[in-house]
Amino acid sequence: MAVQTKLATILFLTSIFYGHEVSTDSDVGLNTVEMIEKHGYVCENHDITTEDGYILTFQRIPHGKNNDNSTKRPAVLLMHGLISSSADYVNMGPNISLGYILADIGYDVWLGNARGNAWSRNHTTLDIETDAEKFFDFSWHEIGYYDLAAAIDYILGVNGDDSLYYIGHSQGTTSFMVLASTRPEYNSKIKVASLMGPASFMDHQRTTLLVVLSKYVNELEKMIKKYKIYEIPFLEQIRKFASDFCSNADNIEICEDVIGLIGGEDKPQFDFEKFPVILTNAPSNAALKQFLHYAQLIQNGGFSQYDFGKDKNNEIYGTDTPPAYDLSKISAPVAVYYGKNDQLVPYLDAQTVIKKLGNVANDYLVPYDLFDHLDFLFAKDVVNMLYLELLKVMQNY
Repeated sequence: MAVQTKLATILFLTSIFYGHEVSTDSDVGLNTVEMIEKHGYVCENHDITTEDGYILTFQRIPHGKNNDNSTKRPAVLLMHGLISSSADYVNMGPNISLGYILADIGYDVWLGNARGNAWSRNHTTLDIETDAEKFFDFSWHEIGYYDLAAAIDYILGVNGDDSLYYIGHSQGTTSFMVLASTRPEYNSKIKVASLMGPASFMDHQRTTLLVVLSKYVNELEKMIKKYKIYEIPFLEQIRKFASDFCSNADNIEICEDVIGLIGGEDKPQFDFEKFPVILTNAPSNAALKQFLHYAQLIQNGGFSQYDFGKDKNNEIYGTDTPPAYDLSKISAPVAVYYGKNDQLVPYLDAQTVIKKLGNVANDYLVPYDLFDHLDFLFAKDVVNMLYLELLKVMQNY
């Protein structure tokens, strides 16, 4: 890493310990680009076309707020989770969200948007409405195999380096493990991958709703095809209802309970003042097949490719069952970060990932027993609890 980046990191870490001022201006109603520009940063939109024709729009913060692009900077790609977007990495504002922090300490920051979400809804030949069945015929396997591969090649082409840093949360970790295990040539293009809440093995999944739904995954797949519902419906209405409902102080307890079902029970670290900002862009669009693939993992065990049923599996894979992702093929350094209170990625399953990886750069259980799945992005003290450690490991590569 450049000396400038190391020095900037030291100065930033010092500012955290000595109470660096955090902006409290509201970002409610703003999308990713609007939030970034509002806070005085440069933001670029980049369209990236995948091998199978999807056109993805990524955001780039080429440099920090108080400097320019005259110095070459190492590139870092941040990838969001399921039903999310690039907004995940800027929602909490400067000095808390990773997108801003990384730009300020000397990185060329790229914020990803997976196919089908609010930013990536175009294709070279398919129309998202008239060809919806074909357009949304993907899970997170395709996001890893095609989207990440195209993004990494594009970013390195713009940046001029031969490798980059990767940071993923939830599905952003799943897609990375898909890429690095099925296209091992991309391992050499990764300096170090930081996986926050590595969603893959789900042997210890205890979230009641997910476990119940997983038992009916085949029936749900048939229903989706019958009623031609290929992506999450009524998203705008869901966001508006949630925003209005949770803005009422009388409903906060109910909202906390619902968030607890997603992230984890007991949420002293979740900043509900930022909830309306988060709800501006989340949940974002996603194919229902992404959910089905996760449900299959709960039902079938292991970490495998999509299960199409015995006949189609034989046609596609040449076997009755889908092949497992071989994590031992991941040769890039991988740092794994996980929480004791994470309901979606139980810490025992995260430890399974660590045991199967070929090159573990860091095994880090966040030292706070109530740290959950959403805290990786939205905890009030996430910088001190997690990001300082993550940045320190990145510096070593």
